[in-house]
Parts: sequence; C-alpha cells; structure tokens
Amino acid sequence: MRIIIKTYMNLKKYFFVFFFLLAGSLVAKKYLISAGEFTSTSATLNNARLSFRSGLQGTQVTGSSLVIIDTASYPSESVLQLQNRDTVLINDSVYTVATTIDDASDDTFNLTTGLDASDVTDDMGISASQSASLTVRLTTISALTAGSFRILVPAIGATAASHDGIPDSGGFEFGNTDGTPASIACPVTASYGTFTPTSTNAESASVTIDGVSYHSFVCAYSGAGAIGTPFDGSTEEAFIISNLINPSPKVGASNHTLGQADTYTVIIQQRDSSDAIIDQTVTKIGVVDAVKVSASIAPQLTFTIAGLAASSTACGVSTDVTTTALTVPFGALTIGSFVDAAQRLTVTTNAIGGYSVTAAENDQVGREANACATDGSASITCIIDNSMTGASHTTSADWVDGATYPGFGYSLDAVSGGPTVAFSFDESSRAFSAKQFADLAAAEAVQTIFTRATVTASDVVDVCYRIAPAATNTAGDYENYLVYTASATF
Repeated sequence: MRIIIKTYMNLKKYFFVFFFLLAGSLVAKKYLISAGEFTSTSATLNNARLSFRSGLQGTQVTGSSLVIIDTASYPSESVLQLQNRDTVLINDSVYTVATTIDDASDDTFNLTTGLDASDVTDDMGISASQSASLTVRLTTISALTAGSFRILVPAIGATAASHDGIPDSGGFEFGNTDGTPASIACPVTASYGTFTPTSTNAESASVTIDGVSYHSFVCAYSGAGAIGTPFDGSTEEAFIISNLINPSPKVGASNHTLGQADTYTVIIQQRDSSDAIIDQTVTKIGVVDAVKVSASIAPQLTFTIAGLAASSTACGVSTDVTTTALTVPFGALTIGSFVDAAQRLTVTTNAIGGYSVTAAENDQVGREANACATDGSASITCIIDNSMTGASHTTSADWVDGATYPGFGYSLDAVSGGPTVAFSFDESSRAFSAKQFADLAAAEAVQTIFTRATVTASDVVDVCYRIAPAATNTAGDYENYLVYTASATF
C-alpha cells in the first residue's frame, strides 16, 4: 500500500509539472498570436551618405593644404569617401575640403587652407560627419490605451562612444549634449491624446538585442489609440528622428566595400501601458558612399559685331546709312550736317566674373588714312573727334549741333540682356549724349563701353556713330579704324 501511495503521489507531482508547462506554452502562444507587424512600414534617411573617419598618415607639413590619410588602420580607406566642400575635423580644428585626389593610392586630399601646427601629428583623428533625419512611417494594427511607440536605432555599443559627437563605425552616433543630439518629434493625432517624446542614447537606454545596442526614441501617448492609424506623413504625421550622425564605414568581418551600402536594422515597436511589446516590425536601412558627379564646361566667350540697315532706330535716331560687320560707310558728307550710322555688338559668355568690352580708334579720321597730329584741329585733312564743349574720350556731352561742333563721335544704347553701359545716348535727359573714341595715336587709354559682372546668354548694345565735317576739311576720301576688345573673367 505504501508503495502504491508513493506512486500515486509521484504521479500527482508529475501531473502538476506537466500542467504548468502546458499552461506556459498556452500563454506563450497567446502572446505570439496577439503580437503582429505594422502595415505600410518604412524607415527612410533623408541623407544616406556614410560619415568619414580616418587618421593622419605620418607627420604632415604645417601650413600645407595637402593631407595624407592612413588607409589601412581606420574605417574610411579612401579619400574618395570625401567630397569637395565637405567640412572635416582634424584634431579639434575645422577645415574645408577643396579637392580629393583620385589616384592609385586614394590617400590624399587638399584643403582650402593650410594645416595648423597643432594638427599635423601622426595618427591624429580626421572625421567628417553626415547628419540625417530618419522618418518612420507605419499603419497601426492595435488600439492600445496609454501606450507608446518605440523606435530603436543601432549604436556602436552601450558606452559613451555612442554619444560623443564623433561618427562611429558600425552604428549611428547619438551626438553629445554640447552639440545637438538626436531627438524624436512625435505626431499630433487627436485619438492618441498627448504625445510625450523621449530620446535616449544607447549607454543610458540599456537596450541590447542579439548583442546589438540601440538608441531608444519613444513617443508615449495618453489616449486610447486606434487600429489602422496611418502615420504616413500625409494622412497623419510620421515619426521623425533628427540629428542622427550616420555611421562611418564598417570594419572587420563586414568590412565596407566602396559603392556598396552598409545595412543596419531599425526596430519599430508599439507597447502597451506596461511597456510590453505588442506589435513590432524590423526593417533595414542602408548607408552608402556619395557618388561624385563631375563634368567640365569649356570657357566660352562669343563677341559679334553686326551691321544695321539704313533707317534703323538706334540711340533714338534713324540711321542714314547701312553698315556691315566690318564697315561703317558714311558716304558723301555735307559740311555742318550729321550723318548717323550704327552697329550692333553682342556678347555671350559663361565666365563667372562676366566680361567687359573696350573701344578705341587708331587715329582721327584722316584723308587717305593719313596720320593726324595731336587732336587734328590744325590739319585740313583730319576730321577731328567730337568737338562738342565738354566732350572727350572719358566724358560725354549732348551733341546736337554739327555746324558749330563738327567731328566724329559715338553713343551707346543697351538693347537687351543686362549689360551696364558706360553712358547712354539719353542720359540726363539729353538728345544725343556722345563721346570721342580714345585715340591710340595720341596715347589715350582704351575705354570700357559696356560690362556685366556675371554670365550672360546674350547682351546686346548698339554703338551709334555720328560724323559731321568742318568747313575747313579739304575734299577727299577719309578713314580710320576702330578696335573693339571683349574680355571675360573666368
């Protein structure tokens, strides 16, 4: 009997253990059945470029703009992971990348300024951070009162290195409190009541899953929640984590390959009021090298001189003769009377500093192209330059009387584009404001007639010529020539 009773008691014990295990199994199954994944889930970086982290290869030269990196001992193994105009931190000094040198070693880049004496020591750290915002979109499948959404972003570890402001290899940097650390912005949705954001670095969060430490970003809410809420950034606001610092390239067994994304796991959870995880989606994001796009545009400057037909309107007058690109044939002149002509000058350039156009004459208009001494006024074989009182090659005057003030001169009329002319025919309410051309034979400096300080597709200016012979000019054929020069600043 004792043996039977003992056997019965043992069986009862075993039955109790079996029942306990079965109940535990049923509880576990119930938890798995109630847990689920969000729908329409995504995690998107607005800047998926890898950060740069390296060190100096040997002692650098103080004052030099060339920097040589160690391509073997640091996460970033090529200067091609930098881009022109990146901001880099060397030691504690901020510099700007001017160019990267693409050669067999890929270990040298150039700065816009020289290295300080305190930033040249071998193995001194170099970093270029890439900040990013992570936008998380999802549609809920559970209504949990006073719950929370938690987004876990992988870190290098649960140490101070995960939030020191320096890019990490193998995890996102949270940023330190001296700067602008990462933080989450929560949605505003009526059915969820008030959202309270909490952003915690990996060291403080103490969240480790499968050996990976995570920064924790939580949006806790006071309301009831709802099934099917689309936190998609359109219907409802999305969850946005700002000021993350992207990882530098991975090292070790998962060593980064140029042009191939390093991938990271982001975990998105919804928890109940006791912080139990009810719904969860695990997603991946990739961080990759920037692609350098380069092209070359050849410097361009096009300058054309075109003739205008007789009866064209230029500088407020109707021209008397037809000009060509190479000639201004005034024809037969009448003493004391003006003859008007014009040419059209056009400039196109891609010069960043724009262009200038200058003009000068080889000499005054001489009979049979003979030389004219000084201002030509003492010679009957020279049509002098515009003799209007006050007019010179540097100063304009209103020239409307050819009988009293004979000579040869010009005015300007900006037709289209955006040129800045040295003066204009109608300036100061004048009828025909004119100058003399600079006389090279008299050693007068060539004069700028119009300019622009930037690129232009087409600036058009009319140069308007006016001539009237003096009563003392002898009969014959007269001529000189003009020299126009267009110069661009690239």
